[in-house]
Amino acid sequence: MYTLGIDVHKHTSTAVLIDDAHESLFEQTIRSHPKDFNRLLKELPVPPVTIQVALEPVGPWRWITTLLEESGMEIHIANPRKVRLIAESKQKTDSNDAHMLARLLQSGYFPEARKVPDDVYQLRLLLRERQHVVRMRVSTINRMHGIATTQGLYKIAYGNPNTKVGKASIMEGNNSVLQELHILIEELDKRIVVFDNACAETVKTLPTAQLLMTIPSVGVITALTVLAEVGNFSDFSHPKKLAAFAGLVPKQRSSGKVVRNGSITHQGSPMLRTALVECAMRIHQKGAPELYSFVARLKENGIGAKKARVALARKLLCIMWSMVINNQEYHPQSVLPVSVCNTTMSNLDTRTGT
Repeated sequence: MYTLGIDVHKHTSTAVLIDDAHESLFEQTIRSHPKDFNRLLKELPVPPVTIQVALEPVGPWRWITTLLEESGMEIHIANPRKVRLIAESKQKTDSNDAHMLARLLQSGYFPEARKVPDDVYQLRLLLRERQHVVRMRVSTINRMHGIATTQGLYKIAYGNPNTKVGKASIMEGNNSVLQELHILIEELDKRIVVFDNACAETVKTLPTAQLLMTIPSVGVITALTVLAEVGNFSDFSHPKKLAAFAGLVPKQRSSGKVVRNGSITHQGSPMLRTALVECAMRIHQKGAPELYSFVARLKENGIGAKKARVALARKLLCIMWSMVINNQEYHPQSVLPVSVCNTTMSNLDTRTGT
């Protein structure tokens, strides 16, 4: 088996082919363009079906891996967090990076990452772009509040600039800056509605998302976010592994009999952690007493409210894993016995990764 290491960049990519003895057989730098990669396939000295490929998930990697897979190559995607030999190299060049990827794969020390299917990737794009527009709207509102405050207009001339009365006062006045910000907010509202409508239509076609929505406080956006960021729940053999994937488990530095737990790892998707923590914050006594009591017990044991919510977010993710694997709707008695990670709750960090 031959190994092809590819150092992928936005405009160019460097490919290095080695044999079992780590000897270089072929090296070339090409444009990151389908025509150039098709030409590269024809110029390789060995058949594509005898080649395994190692690359990092950066830039145009998705279409590159698809093209190479269609040629018969075996694709391996590096986990960027764990390929530290490349980032810490004293001789860092595109050629050396490609060599290192190929040698790591050839030697069996290649930390791999998952490539989600195209339909999951498209769902991620939909939700992440919606989040981007929502954040733009929040940022614009905050700027409007800041300008109104610094100019002495807040609660003096206009009142709250984001209310109907405040908006009417601004639009009837002569402050063009605040008027333009209101117009921008209206345009962003329209764009958010478009994304929300697309999400509402998408959730109708996804039974797993509808299953997750049976959990109290889980709506369309939360269910789709979890589904998009997790991908296939069956990839995780235990809910603890899914919690670790989401970065909701504490860091640990232990040696001998000394065990030290720190803040949560924050690895994985920040968007997934944020959605879960926000979901946990919406849990109330009346809507889901069995979940709210979990937070209450932690508070009684001296755990802060924010840390308790992070712990609940992790528990919710573990419950979701059980529901999806067993194809079971949420039910307090049948779902809650699922175990969560055995970690020290007091060491959980309250940050959500955003």
